[in-house]
Amino acid sequence: MSEVDYTAMLLGATGNVGGQILNLLLQRPTCRKLIVVTRRPVAALSNPKVQPLIVDMDHLEEELTLRATGVDIALAAFGVGRGSAKMAEEEVRRIEITYPTAFAAAAKASGARVLAMMTAAGADSGSSIKYARVIGDKEKAAKDLQFDFLGLYRPGVILGNSNTPSILNLVMPLLDWALPSRYHSIHTNELARSMVEQSERAFGDLARGSGPAAPAVRTLEYEDMKAFFAPGGGDAR
Repeated sequence: MSEVDYTAMLLGATGNVGGQILNLLLQRPTCRKLIVVTRRPVAALSNPKVQPLIVDMDHLEEELTLRATGVDIALAAFGVGRGSAKMAEEEVRRIEITYPTAFAAAAKASGARVLAMMTAAGADSGSSIKYARVIGDKEKAAKDLQFDFLGLYRPGVILGNSNTPSILNLVMPLLDWALPSRYHSIHTNELARSMVEQSERAFGDLARGSGPAAPAVRTLEYEDMKAFFAPGGGDAR
């Protein structure tokens, strides 16, 4: 774990994974300040460490660039969730790409060196599957911002998620043995811990001058994320 203090900015705190990230960051002594970006007031954010920023999502980048300062780590756990197959691709792209990319761009303008972006297993800009194609483009947009360290987190089925049908929460752990590891199920708190711990370690390395000399991208699939909730933690590089 990083021993370097930092300010974090979070998009998606009212969601399942984002809520877990919020709780983890509130417990982290090295997270001295947490800027939480929301569309409406949230009573649960009444914590002295938290600076809530209520924004118009369609003007997200402009508003955050003016109001957020001194950011070190940005974490985006924001997306469509269940129902993307029934949505027009334009709408899916706005939620999955436009808003998270605007958030990330504003975070970088505010000083962030590390970005953690939740995407999905199977992300591929060249895919014939709409959602996989959109998520591939989401990853490309994040890469284009050239953060000092970018972590792309690709979960399969997310357990403990209100968007995941109850039956899948029961069945998926039983089927993991038959699936490629990248599609193994992962719990919300495991995914959140991976995003927080990898980001802290990457920022700690950068702050101490031992991080990558050029912008670095790490794509984390199940086996990579598993290291962060297994005994002994994981390798930040």
